[in-house]
Amino acid sequence: MNPKVDMLIGYLKKLLIWLVAPLGFIVFIFFLGEQYEVGRLSAVASCEGSINTQSCIRSKGYLASEPYYPDLGRRYIGGFARSVGSDLGASYRVEPKAAPLVNAKPAGDNAEEDEDLKDLPPKAADAVAPKTPAKK
Repeated sequence: MNPKVDMLIGYLKKLLIWLVAPLGFIVFIFFLGEQYEVGRLSAVASCEGSINTQSCIRSKGYLASEPYYPDLGRRYIGGFARSVGSDLGASYRVEPKAAPLVNAKPAGDNAEEDEDLKDLPPKAADAVAPKTPAKK
């Protein structure tokens, strides 16, 4: 063959070995880490209504706070995916739960006030009789 074509084929082989293959491996690791993150976020979502969220998440094989994974392999791959994904615009943050509203006056705190409230007349809206439709 032509020596220039042989040299071009040699450069393409080196390009494939030293550029495309490592990029393909990095993309594979990113997708694997994304799958770890999807699993973690689904575990967090499934434990959202439980009484003890941390123990529920732990029972599914994840940690409730950073580093989120108990083993080093998933920890590093998931961290890599979170860092690359957040650079690309993804959000892996789990919104904190809103604190339950605290009742300002607990029931049965003051018996006198409760009795006074019972003596009040019913509300005006409740006391008004329903209107009958007008006849034509």
